[in-house]
Amino acid sequence: MHARCGRLICALLCGSFVAAAAPEALAQAYPARPVRLVVPYAPGGPSDIVGRLLAQSLGDLFGQPMVVENRAGGSATIGTASVAKAAPDGYTLLLADIGGFFVNPYFFKSLPYDARTDFTPISPVVSGAIFLFVNASLPARDVRELIALAKSKPGSLTFGSSGAGSFSAHLAPELFKLKHGLDILHVPYKGAGPAMMDVVAGRISLIMTTGYGTAKPFLDSGKLRALAVTGERRSRAAPDVPTFAEAGSPLPEINAGGIFGLVGPAGLARNIVVKLNESLLQALASREVLAKLAALNLEPMPMAPEAFGGFISAQMDTWAALLKRMNIKAD
Repeated sequence: MHARCGRLICALLCGSFVAAAAPEALAQAYPARPVRLVVPYAPGGPSDIVGRLLAQSLGDLFGQPMVVENRAGGSATIGTASVAKAAPDGYTLLLADIGGFFVNPYFFKSLPYDARTDFTPISPVVSGAIFLFVNASLPARDVRELIALAKSKPGSLTFGSSGAGSFSAHLAPELFKLKHGLDILHVPYKGAGPAMMDVVAGRISLIMTTGYGTAKPFLDSGKLRALAVTGERRSRAAPDVPTFAEAGSPLPEINAGGIFGLVGPAGLARNIVVKLNESLLQALASREVLAKLAALNLEPMPMAPEAFGGFISAQMDTWAALLKRMNIKAD
């Protein structure tokens, strides 16, 4: 009787050990095949550049390729919806422009997903200061001159964005307009890259974007001019560019700049979330990655999954009130 009980207890203990170890074993096994990283914007913009850097770094850590898929359109809603509908197995992830992610629910009458419930937060990836760039031929050498020009010619200036609802390129300029009572026409694109090229070509007047790295060759060649940057301090990458506060246009609501974050479909297993979060932290600690981010004027922004979820929820509440004041809708 005692021997039988001993065998039973041993079996139960062994079974418990296997069950407890199963999540860890699954985490070690993941990923067993290539992972798809959806970037909901066109190639060439800041999100695409960050996505490809992230994919390379995580792919090297995983020993499995992470493949970037650009699914532009619908102000990032097309690519975002594709991830919301994907299987929650860790093999389809989204690099979200977090600003657009939390404002779109209040910006569009209907969305094919629920930003609060259809995703699993993993971590922010990077934050970047938002620059105001203008075509070099625009007769405005600083922010005050730009404001005066816009007021003297209502509706004649234009700004480009990576799509209606994009945080850095659409809502930041709308906030700038609201603060100064300006009439500047919004021209949405499928990504910040195409919008930037049209500013360079002079087809539109200005853009606000985190894409300093994309803009730098055109700044160096004299085709673009940087008038201001968000944040409490000047950017290390562009110390000659004043902050918006220094330039006479404080915008504290966007001081944190633009944020790109990693999310998956709702229901993503906890062990996979932890594996992705820890791997991301490891990638962002790499000297090579840090050097590349610094060259792009981006700062690593790792965060625990639970804290990231709380951050998204709080920002959604804040911007719901701001959008009501700004009185803008999707184009």
